[in-house]
Amino acid sequence: MTTSTPAGRQLITPATSDFASSYEAPGARLPKAVLDRSAERSRFTNMLLPYTAKWPILHAVMTEKDSRRIFYFMSLNFFFMAIQAFYGYITDSLGLLSDSIHMFFDCVALAVGLFASVASKWPPSSRFPYGFGKVETLSGFANGVFLVLISVEIMIEAFERIVEGRETKRLAELFIVSSLGLAVNLVGMAAFGHHHHGHGHDTDTLGSGAVIVSTALTHYIPWSGWDPLASFLIAVLIIGSAIPLVKSSARRLLLTIPDEIEYSLRDTLSGITGLRGVANYSVPKFWIDDRASEDGAAGGKLMGVVHVVAVRGAEMGDVRDRVRSYFSERGIDITLQVEREGDSTCWCGVGKSPLSPLSPKPGLTQTLKAR
Repeated sequence: MTTSTPAGRQLITPATSDFASSYEAPGARLPKAVLDRSAERSRFTNMLLPYTAKWPILHAVMTEKDSRRIFYFMSLNFFFMAIQAFYGYITDSLGLLSDSIHMFFDCVALAVGLFASVASKWPPSSRFPYGFGKVETLSGFANGVFLVLISVEIMIEAFERIVEGRETKRLAELFIVSSLGLAVNLVGMAAFGHHHHGHGHDTDTLGSGAVIVSTALTHYIPWSGWDPLASFLIAVLIIGSAIPLVKSSARRLLLTIPDEIEYSLRDTLSGITGLRGVANYSVPKFWIDDRASEDGAAGGKLMGVVHVVAVRGAEMGDVRDRVRSYFSERGIDITLQVEREGDSTCWCGVGKSPLSPLSPKPGLTQTLKAR
């Protein structure tokens, strides 16, 4: 839609992107109806579904096959985490306690991931204009930070136990519980692969294996330091898997574009000025969308905002459509602000007379509202 300022300058409102078109008012953030697939579900699942209707998020998780499988594994993981914590306490095994702590944070990551899989499909609202796609990323960052801090505490405790010479008790029960913990982690690896909750099951499996080995060594070669050494190894493994998680989630929270995408984006931007009617562009801002698409695919679409300057005499609507089609062909969801060459009416500060957002130039009310 083309408008004019009181001074007679021609302006055009920004093109509405797919992201902006999905914006809805508060209270409209309910998941879409799910097709009836009761025949594809087990009897146990069909029996549970009526009881989950009171909790919409849990009900949405249980109706989807992949999220339902993760929920069942999370429940098994949490149940066995409690068993490990109990036996770690009565056997005085720091290694088993360390493994149970790691399993607890795995459960937290799985729970938040399941919530994010539902929330990421909710449309944006006035309170959350960019949607809920960052929930899982924020959880991964917090989870990684907590894992690093707790791992450092475990390493300090392990060193103190080696110095004090505290011995573990009830080795037979300790061996059985740690072996079952290894079995649970192997089930997770077989069912969900290596990275279904932000970091790999390799660390979980090696942690359980370290407890088994330390228990066997304590039985055959009596020494009180085997269990603290195993817990120290588990802490090192946890830190090794948590640091990459913290780095990757921090980059996503800071809206950092991966290098491989940045290179192709630079090539795309360099081609804008070659389009008919485009004099220049400025203020390019791009980010990776974390929201899941309507068909259930994971987020990852490149989105952005660009200020385009049209040459004098060019039809601004045609320039807008041409630039938008150019980005759309490359899989980029773009929002455009198009203005005539020589005008300095942009509120963003690119022009001869930069504007302060607190005191816009008279006559630009329509432009500011359009943005």
